[in-house]
Amino acid sequence: MSAGVLCSAVLALEVVRRLHAHPGLLAMAVFLSVQASTVVQDRTPRARAGTALLLVPTVTASIAVAALLSPHRPAVLAGFVLLTGAATWVRRYGPRAAAIGTLAFMGYLFTLFVRPTAHELPAFCLIAVGAVATQAVARAALRFEHPRRTLLALLADLRSASAAALRSAARPARAGVLRTRLARIDAVGRALTAWQRDYPTADHVACSERSLALLVLDARVCTEETCDELVRVAGAASTRRGAPAALAHLEAVLAPRASSARVEAATAWATRALSSQGRPVRDDVLEYLVARSTLAHARLRRAEQTPGTGTLPHDAPASSTARPRSDVGAPPRPARAAPRWTPWRQWAPTSRLAVQAMVAATAAVAVGEAISASRWYWAVTSAFVVFAGTTTRGGVLTRAYRRVAGTAGGIVVGVGAVLLSGQHTSVLVGISVVAVFGMLYLGPVRYVYTPFFMTVVVVAVYAMLGDLRHDVLELRLEETLAGAVIGVLCAYAILSASSHPDLVGRVRACFRALDALLQVGDRTFGGRGDGHEALAALHELEAARDDVEATVEAMSAALLGRHESALEAVRLLDVVTRACGVLAQAVMRRGAHGDGSPADGDRVVQDAIAAVRRAADDARDRFDRVGDGGSARSAPLVSRVHRLPSDATGSQTAALFALARVEWALRRLTQPRPTRAPGRSG
Repeated sequence: MSAGVLCSAVLALEVVRRLHAHPGLLAMAVFLSVQASTVVQDRTPRARAGTALLLVPTVTASIAVAALLSPHRPAVLAGFVLLTGAATWVRRYGPRAAAIGTLAFMGYLFTLFVRPTAHELPAFCLIAVGAVATQAVARAALRFEHPRRTLLALLADLRSASAAALRSAARPARAGVLRTRLARIDAVGRALTAWQRDYPTADHVACSERSLALLVLDARVCTEETCDELVRVAGAASTRRGAPAALAHLEAVLAPRASSARVEAATAWATRALSSQGRPVRDDVLEYLVARSTLAHARLRRAEQTPGTGTLPHDAPASSTARPRSDVGAPPRPARAAPRWTPWRQWAPTSRLAVQAMVAATAAVAVGEAISASRWYWAVTSAFVVFAGTTTRGGVLTRAYRRVAGTAGGIVVGVGAVLLSGQHTSVLVGISVVAVFGMLYLGPVRYVYTPFFMTVVVVAVYAMLGDLRHDVLELRLEETLAGAVIGVLCAYAILSASSHPDLVGRVRACFRALDALLQVGDRTFGGRGDGHEALAALHELEAARDDVEATVEAMSAALLGRHESALEAVRLLDVVTRACGVLAQAVMRRGAHGDGSPADGDRVVQDAIAAVRRAADDARDRFDRVGDGGSARSAPLVSRVHRLPSDATGSQTAALFALARVEWALRRLTQPRPTRAPGRSG
């Protein structure tokens, strides 16, 4: 929303010029516009536009209340503390309530900071309302997006992400980049699933909802398998006969403006390659996988036709939801030691955080004013925002650390940029716009970028106002540090609750989702299901894996020396999830093409599923610190490949190899670790 920020700045400049207001109000316009853009986090465009419109009366009301209370300091401070708690507490009601609470806090805070007189109040209100309204107009304009256009953009993004991942896979030195780009493919897949929840698929493309979902899954799985094989053969891939030509066909299908003739030629090649190879031998694996990827993406391109009634052969009626696992006859699990009972552990996290935030705000006002009577709001803002976006004390610590680090880095970079600009106003405005764009673009990736770019904007604005002094920058850092420290102390000393249960709960959800998918596979290969539940189960597993990764990332500062161990566990869960993508694909194929009666190959797969479920139970028990550390180790599942009959289907072979990979990752998770669990935080 950089354009909205720029429009709000232009509007504020016009108000300042016509009403002869103080130029310092320009900074408030930029900051409020940025806040109005970043706090809106609703899922759909309609909801985001609605929330943005509600922020206009919200900021107006908060300014009016602050102006009314400003002559009475005790009432001002009491209202400030209560608003801090309320803005934290209302997060329980979803993103819209959280956005309204946060912007009410910011409007109240800026009014107390600026302290407009009766003469200045109209200009102040106009600038504040204009800053929020420009973002509301931008959101409303974006509300009118065409569903089909959005779908086509997502499918194009899937091809772009796949091409980027394939390029990274050809360079072994860029393994970290490859993981990031594979994660991008997953993110686009989830966005496509979200699109299908909001719009009827058959009205916009020439296939049914299930057909499109399976086509997207096929493209994701085949691309990831091709990337794995490219990494394995990285130095010799260019010398393999046919490999460059095969990759050229795939690149043609993934090209943004691929002609229909090139796509048809690549599809014909892939069809011939798959029909002639059958089950590939080792030397043909890369070409075989490239052909599968080419065909998968070509089928997706064909689905981008004018809406029609075309469906794929594997369409079938919806099956019932996955049944919960029955534990009848299973040995009882050892009881866990009951944690020490504390009343506030029974509270909702937002209630506990609201009390902590109110105490932190009260202390930040006192400490901030002791440091600087005119800049105390920086300390209060830091004490408030460290509680945003998290529900654990480990998350508060990490957020506080990143805020201080981002502020310090922003001061250094901002001063350097100002010196290079030669104090030219036009260049400083450009620096501010670029910094706002960086904050909006990178802030959601990691919180440290938000205070970094915001501080760059602060430095540029003070330079434009001619008030950039070293003591101001020192106060910025000191007040930010004071507010962050106060927030952390309140999180750990007042109604404190360990962050560990939150992480444990998310890991358990991951194991539950894995078990649900395995149950679907067991029923399908046993001839008791059609496999269509597998896709929903896979999405649940992916979401649970993302929750675990986000929790570990948010608690990185609290994990201290155990962060690497936690990241290794996250990487293993990532392996499990990607292998389960292949498993879900195989399950859905088996359900679509099976005759209902299990064959010998199906029984081999069912035995492997049972073994993986036992391994998952062992991993879960070790994480929960119950049991004796698991059952006796058996031979790896990959050794069971020879049990498959000679007439085994592709879905049976793919499922067995996927299960072997899942079991390998689970074995790694159950390896002996230090007495204290890596995920436990203070």
